[in-house]
Amino acid sequence: MSIKDKTATSRQFVMRFLKTLHPTSIFNQFTKIRNKIFSLTFLLLFAFGVLGLLIFHFLSIIYEDKIFEESADSLHLASTVLDRELEKMEELSFQIVTDPSIQSIMADLREENISYDAYRTRTELTDRLTLFLNQESYISSVQVIDVRGDIIRAGFSPEDMQYRKIINRVDEVGGRNIWQGAENGKSLLAAREIKQEAGFSLENLGYLMIMLNLEDLIDDTLNFSSNKNFVITHRDEIIYSDEFTDAEVNSFLDIQSSEDYQIRDVDGSRYFITPQPSRFFNMTYYNILSFENVASQKQLITRVMIIYIILVTFITVFISRQSAKAISRPIEALTLKMKKVQQGNFDQVEYDQEHYLKDEIGDLQQNFHIMLDKINELIKENYTKQLVIKETEYKALQSQINPHFLYNTLDSIHWMAKMNQQLKISAMAEALGNMMRNIISKKDPLIKIKEELEIVENYITIQKYRYSDRLNFHLERDPELDVSSIPKLTIQPIVENAIQHGLEEMIDTCTITVNIVSKGDFLDIIVKDNGPGMPEETIEQIYEGKVKPKGSGIGLYNINERIHLMFGNDYGVNIASEIEQGTTVTITLPYIKG
Repeated sequence: MSIKDKTATSRQFVMRFLKTLHPTSIFNQFTKIRNKIFSLTFLLLFAFGVLGLLIFHFLSIIYEDKIFEESADSLHLASTVLDRELEKMEELSFQIVTDPSIQSIMADLREENISYDAYRTRTELTDRLTLFLNQESYISSVQVIDVRGDIIRAGFSPEDMQYRKIINRVDEVGGRNIWQGAENGKSLLAAREIKQEAGFSLENLGYLMIMLNLEDLIDDTLNFSSNKNFVITHRDEIIYSDEFTDAEVNSFLDIQSSEDYQIRDVDGSRYFITPQPSRFFNMTYYNILSFENVASQKQLITRVMIIYIILVTFITVFISRQSAKAISRPIEALTLKMKKVQQGNFDQVEYDQEHYLKDEIGDLQQNFHIMLDKINELIKENYTKQLVIKETEYKALQSQINPHFLYNTLDSIHWMAKMNQQLKISAMAEALGNMMRNIISKKDPLIKIKEELEIVENYITIQKYRYSDRLNFHLERDPELDVSSIPKLTIQPIVENAIQHGLEEMIDTCTITVNIVSKGDFLDIIVKDNGPGMPEETIEQIYEGKVKPKGSGIGLYNINERIHLMFGNDYGVNIASEIEQGTTVTITLPYIKG
């Protein structure tokens, strides 16, 4: 077998498999209506269940994204507030080192030795620093180290501070402000050099250090919920951590600040970690949310979804089974009665109309019993007439059927139907009889427009009973034109073509308009429909007579040729049509008055 044959065989196998899985194929596998209804219900339940799971998965992703957005927004706000406070502390440190009183006191301390005046100067400096200390509640201490290495302090600071290391860092950056994390991980130190401004000498007068309590700073400026943790780092140095040890923080310091978020395992627990870089300092803020809180909410929703699906499945299966039985039981009973009729048992079946179902099945039961009544009645009343009817049919086949026989027969059908209140049959028989009488009885090639329109109206009457509301017919003319003459069967075949090629090939309502107008010595008969239209190639084929009319109808080509023979090539049929735009047929004739 060639590769092409194998491919075709595989494609056929896949098509058969997909056809087997089609809901209609599955539905038709069952022979009982109750099983079909149950299978359809179960299929819908399965489809909606799968759809519900997909929606739940999608909503879970949205929920996680919302958690991230909330964490990111909270962290962005927190970082902005902290940056503003730290920037304010830098401005405060600059204000202190440039304060004239501090400058004067530090200059005096550089010159004075140990004496009572030096003591008073230090006391005055302490009082001055206390004023700055009290500006913010989260400032733990404000301290100055003079050129001799003596410390003048306002507030409280750890005793194990490595002043020499801090001073060296300040000197490395040229005396600018630096930030240093404390060993306890709960404080942040801002330090800078105090330079003499008098005379712009910029000589060293000492060093200023402001100690910030980060817990107080965060409590005063931020409002985090109890299930969030906050970490501040400076490059790879941990400045502040409220819950995590240094080793735990180091496990997620590799998260880049450019990333949105990550889910990490920290000491056996999973956390939702969002980084945010500082805009003014080389710091990174981390907002850490326990992933268990997010997972627990998802697990709760999952349990609720599972319980809901099980409950809905149970209720749906129970109701569908009961409903299927309720629907199929009367149908099965009716089927048994039909089988008895099939076996020839036409005896009257007793029934009570009050026990009929108030739905289509009840209508079916009622109509079945009415049908049995009619059958029995017809058997009793018409049995003796069958021999006469057979004899009449035999004689009719032997005789030649002439127009008058057809007129009389249609007229009889009309009155019989009318007597039996079959108005539609009556109207159709009457219209057909009138139409045939007008066509057959008039031998002249030219007839009045009024007579032609009577044929059209009778034809439309018949078609309206066939197509009902799908056919919409309009006639527009000047009554004065009714007496003018045109070739017989000129308009009716055009209207018939509009129905065959327009109405029968569309689903919506087909509107056919006949408009008769006079233009000097010319008479235009315009038949327009809103059907599917036709391409230019088809129109050319109609002119050439290559398109044959449906059935035994009169084609446009024949009408056109007949007009040419009777009146010349100045007259005839013109067709205008576009795809999906309908068709307009214009018949141009000489205006023959009276």
